[in-house]
Amino acid sequence: MQFSKTPNRLFNADDFFMEKVVDGKRSLFHKEIGEITYTRVRRSRSIRIALRPGKPVSVTLPLYGSYADADRLILEKLDWIKAELIHMREMEAKRKVFTEEELERLRAQAKQFLPPRVEALAQRHGFTYRGIAIKNIRSRWGSCSATNNLNFSIYLMYLPDDQVDYVILHELCHTMHKNHGPHFWALLDKVTSGRAKQLSESMSRYSRRLF
Repeated sequence: MQFSKTPNRLFNADDFFMEKVVDGKRSLFHKEIGEITYTRVRRSRSIRIALRPGKPVSVTLPLYGSYADADRLILEKLDWIKAELIHMREMEAKRKVFTEEELERLRAQAKQFLPPRVEALAQRHGFTYRGIAIKNIRSRWGSCSATNNLNFSIYLMYLPDDQVDYVILHELCHTMHKNHGPHFWALLDKVTSGRAKQLSESMSRYSRRLF
């Protein structure tokens, strides 16, 4: 991507920001944190920063939000962003590479363990779902489709049983609530005996450790 050397008054000139706006989509480039993309989202109510390994720093803002306000948030969070990007690079360097034999073993374990466990938890808490798929995915532990088909990662087999149950219950709750609104979290807290927040925080730590 080509950038024009447009000065940004909110940033120090030494940071060498460059800016590009095409069809209403804006990108900046910073010498330390790289590309920053800005996306306006119709349903967004606040400015958010998202970091993903191997991807530009992503900023989403409300449809009529101010780029200047988004830039100020980047400035406020600059040290945190740099630290997180360094951590992500370190984690990528340490990321475990699985052999085909290991993957087959994980897949076999997951297919043997997960379907009956999902069924048991669904019956215990009164959930219904259409089907289950076990996949070799690292981007998420599980998901629930619009038609209530459940997908689970084979890497769940590396988690303790209570964390596996949390992922399963999380997706089962999505059969009733398709977002992460207050009704979803209230239901998840109910079926996890008041431990939804604690288990959610633990999942974040396991994600960093494994992936």
